[in-house]
Amino acid sequence: MIFLFTVLAHGQEPVSDTTVVRQSTDHKSNSASVTLSPFDHLGQNMLWSAFGWPLAFHLVGGGATYLLSTNDVDLKVARFAARQNELAFGIAFMPGMMAGTFFPFLVPGYMYFFSGNKTLNNTGAVAAQATAVAFLYNNILKAISGRAHPVADSNSGSLSRDFKWGFFKRGVFYGWPSGHSMTNAALAMSIASYHRDNPFVVAGCGLFAGYVATSMVLGAKGEAHWFSDAVAGVLMGASIGWYIGNAFYREKNGAPEKGMRVTVAPLFYDDQKGLVASLYF
Repeated sequence: MIFLFTVLAHGQEPVSDTTVVRQSTDHKSNSASVTLSPFDHLGQNMLWSAFGWPLAFHLVGGGATYLLSTNDVDLKVARFAARQNELAFGIAFMPGMMAGTFFPFLVPGYMYFFSGNKTLNNTGAVAAQATAVAFLYNNILKAISGRAHPVADSNSGSLSRDFKWGFFKRGVFYGWPSGHSMTNAALAMSIASYHRDNPFVVAGCGLFAGYVATSMVLGAKGEAHWFSDAVAGVLMGASIGWYIGNAFYREKNGAPEKGMRVTVAPLFYDDQKGLVASLYF
């Protein structure tokens, strides 16, 4: 679905008057001349996705988790999901859970490596970077938080507040926030930000991210994640995706870089392998 809306973006051209048509043609020409890589500005985007304006959304996600868990909203939503018909909810939300598992890899991978369309290649580079950054941050947070998952037969308020703070107390499979919600929100919002001029792409990406997050809360008898896990994941992932998509959008449109630039690129030689980081002012 997210791929379909992105493809449709390339068929939309404004034709209101001659000036708009000329601007659209210049914009598409400039966009087609740019070749993007998932490693472009990676260090800078990683840094500012955590400590730039997205930090406000990360903090809101943490605050929302505290309020939703301490006021037993998480518990009520989990018990609601556990009471529902497993077959009906499985049909409704299992596709979202499956898409949430595989789309962060399949969608950017197809766009960047296999599509013959230059614009889709660039979109894939943007989406791959945003997804990778969100995936990295999510696993760090999960390793530190160690939050217990809901259990349909024995959900309680204390279980919803069961965090084991530290390092790898419950590995990275148990923890906060929802990895599916966070990575798919980053995937969707990076594409939406990069193609913000097309409202169909923005709307489609938003619906996709919301569907995956809802599926992680209501699917599988509510045992995948607490409601606040999904809320925090969407807030964090969406802010990361929009920030990274916006950085590439500015580059696509020839907007000047602002402030410090950090670039990270892979290094492959016979005798050494690693990463090269460059800092520009």
